Amino acid sequence: MEILRREYKDLKNLEGWTLIYGRRKVGKSFLVRKYINYDLYYVITRDLQAYFPSDGSFRKLDEAFSLTIRALKEDKTVVIDEFQRLPEKYWDGLSTEHPNGKLILVGSSFRVMRKLVDKRSPLLGLVLPYRLDIIHYADVLSQIKDPLLSLIYRDPWTIGFVKSLKDLKEKAYQLYMVTKALIGEIFEEEERQLTTLYEAILLSLAEGEWNTSIISGALNSKGFNVTSSSVSGFLDILSNMGLIEKIRIYGEKRKAKWYYKISSPIISLVFYAEAKYNVSFTESVGELPIGREVQFAIGELLAESHNLTLAYSPFEDIDVVLLDKDKPVIGYEVKLGEFTRNEAENSIERIRMAGIPKAGLISLAEKPNFTNADEVLGPEELVKVAENVFKKYTQ
Repeated sequence: MEILRREYKDLKNLEGWTLIYGRRKVGKSFLVRKYINYDLYYVITRDLQAYFPSDGSFRKLDEAFSLTIRALKEDKTVVIDEFQRLPEKYWDGLSTEHPNGKLILVGSSFRVMRKLVDKRSPLLGLVLPYRLDIIHYADVLSQIKDPLLSLIYRDPWTIGFVKSLKDLKEKAYQLYMVTKALIGEIFEEEERQLTTLYEAILLSLAEGEWNTSIISGALNSKGFNVTSSSVSGFLDILSNMGLIEKIRIYGEKRKAKWYYKISSPIISLVFYAEAKYNVSFTESVGELPIGREVQFAIGELLAESHNLTLAYSPFEDIDVVLLDKDKPVIGYEVKLGEFTRNEAENSIERIRMAGIPKAGLISLAEKPNFTNADEVLGPEELVKVAENVFKKYTQ
């Protein structure tokens, strides 16, 4: 199964020299191979050889470099995958060929982007960076049509392993081991160890902690020596790596500007399984916080649909708030199941009491039937919204 994603248009229309970078296993190589009409493509291996998928051959880097220079001189398109492994002594040689041909560099490391734009880099100003993250929820939902399964498939590597949420729970142990290794590889590419500190931060985020003071307190209780300020720095590093995202906080009671969460729903859920149920030891799990992941995915979808900014109100307990600059436009309560009348009325009142002019209700079971809400959405309506958003970004 292939999920068409909006970025394919960007890749088809790339001009000049570009670095496509992002976290591992988000589909960079697949998109490049499918949508870029290249003349030469090879992968830098861990033992510093060049692998050519076209004929299955391994060649020395010097030979691959010579082929690259020749192709660029002939105004052809060259793709170098896993570029972060290419020794920097070759960078000077590449720079001398600019702007000949089209050079596409693919890197699974934020560090390679930083090195590329460093003032000492010979490729500074010659290569434009393009970041690729997990698939947008709208793109997946518009094709899968299942609001819950679409969460998991935002990480394309899961498509062959998870067929349902039941499947997710049954394979939680295996999926946790894969994601732990995946994250460890990210830190390895960044020339860092997957330390217990970083893992502890991710486990805290998976449990729903987001306040840096609370996270630092929890870490200190486990024997780490950190402050709220240093935790903020670690969170910024994780954000730059594409592992976590920052969402605006709305509300009078807010004491912080950002809500931090793990970007990938699958990583968030299986890390929760480890934090809550110790799945790496027990190999079994209980309930998972699917509702939290649904909440933020639908928030992203609606923000794109309305061309507004997504925010969250943790103190007023409002799942989704859409902002026009800093002003609230509408707030939503999101439920996996159906709304009772009492739940609907309380949600609408809570939203309006928070100073939000409009209130919406969203259920993944069926479309809510309450006329005092300004907007009501069920699963079919969410799919239609996703289809419209996907069309907007791909037409």
